[in-house]
Amino acid sequence: MAFGLEGISLITIIQSVLLVISALLIIIAAIGILRMDNDMPNVVYARIHILGMVDVAGIIAFIALGQPLFALIYLFLAPLLAHALANGYYHGEDDYNNPVLNPDLLIEDPYNLNKDSDSDSESDDSSENISNLEETSNLEENSDSEEASDLEEASDLKEENNESAESGEENLKDGEGDDND
Repeated sequence: MAFGLEGISLITIIQSVLLVISALLIIIAAIGILRMDNDMPNVVYARIHILGMVDVAGIIAFIALGQPLFALIYLFLAPLLAHALANGYYHGEDDYNNPVLNPDLLIEDPYNLNKDSDSDSESDDSSENISNLEETSNLEENSDSEEASDLEEASDLKEENNESAESGEENLKDGEGDDND
């Protein structure tokens, strides 16, 4: 063998390479977590996502050390823990995304009626918004009437099918009486 590795087996070399790879993944994840800005929205979720690399590195390390059972257990438990942490943060402290903790998220403005603008263009914007609102309501009324006509057609077809099925059953009953005679 080359490089003076005569007494080392191939399995030992593979284990060493896997451990180096897992160590590099852990270092990269640590640098990523340290570079995260604390003022960033959703920083907790981003950090949990980065820790997924550490999970993969741990699984690789367990396999390299000849502990596949620990690797399998870690493979199932690590995502459960990450989900539990994210879910706990969302329901307990995340006022940026959770509408229960931040009531402002419940108020939606689908037609952009409350957008910030200059006072000069405010009257123009409001008239445009009102016309957009009227157009949208007209479209909704048209789609509602189309849906109603589709529903009426479907109910008519269903009634026709029921009537034909009933007449078919009556024909079968009449036919059975003739065969028994």
